[in-house]
Amino acid sequence: MNRPEPTGKQAAPNSTPAIETLPRLISLPFDHVPRWLRRQAYNVSYVELGDGTGGQLWVTRHGWCHLTQLDPSRWFLDSQYDRLGQRLSGGTGAVFRVRSSGPDGKSVDLVVKFSRMAQEVLLRISSAFPADVPAQVVDNIVFNDPFQEFGVLEDMRNSRYGPATLRIRTKRPLAIYSPGQRFKPWQLGRTSDRFRTYVRQLEKDQDRRPEDMAAVEMSIDRQYIALFQWVRGDDTQTLVDRRVMTIGDAELLVRQIVHDLAAKGFHVPDTKPNHIILRTRRNGTLLTRAGKLVYALVDFELLQRTDAYLAWQATR
Repeated sequence: MNRPEPTGKQAAPNSTPAIETLPRLISLPFDHVPRWLRRQAYNVSYVELGDGTGGQLWVTRHGWCHLTQLDPSRWFLDSQYDRLGQRLSGGTGAVFRVRSSGPDGKSVDLVVKFSRMAQEVLLRISSAFPADVPAQVVDNIVFNDPFQEFGVLEDMRNSRYGPATLRIRTKRPLAIYSPGQRFKPWQLGRTSDRFRTYVRQLEKDQDRRPEDMAAVEMSIDRQYIALFQWVRGDDTQTLVDRRVMTIGDAELLVRQIVHDLAAKGFHVPDTKPNHIILRTRRNGTLLTRAGKLVYALVDFELLQRTDAYLAWQATR
């Protein structure tokens, strides 16, 4: 099953060691990994490893403790994510939930999301999307590439902008994987012009990387897959279908989340119930804190910073 995502140049297939040959490396804390394996993109730190077949795996700090489960041989090869996992509904992209187990039997539920970078955005703007957002922002919306997505997501997760008591909960970004297989750009829904924008942005970012650190590069003819940790709970649309909450309740929640995101300096034009995860108590009622529903967000390929946040960030 072919799915896509890329940007720029590319390290030689065997320039990084394969996961299975690094038992000693795996035992090291993230910050103790040798410098020559460290990478940084959009202010997120990674360790870059090969998969032994020409593919590349960039593991975040969140994903390091799950390194054996992130090994592509345990969830990707032979389309295991599709054969053994569950394709998630509610969106137009290719997203799967798959359980990946390590050699010690410990497992982690992964969200496997094929990037739509450089593809055309066919967007339905949420009715709760702020009306004061400039039209050019909406007109120029593009999919984040996986490195941008992780960068803006971590920025939001750690944001000190806006109310100190407000925290946007999300699924954790674990790793980015690019298999070694090559495709024609049209097979990945990409055009050279659209892709070139991502290349320029990444190259600009990499110009600011530490001098002793190798650059992160992407290629137009390769897939890119974002790996997240599954968030326990039910999406809001499912809860509406089960009549745990009403359509009106869901609409109010979407408006609250759009407001919360803006207060922290971010916006997502297609915020919708399928992308909002809620928890239920044992008695079947929804989990609340301080009178508000406890929610987590799970879709970030269109997540952007607001102008207000960018202005605040520029002063720091």
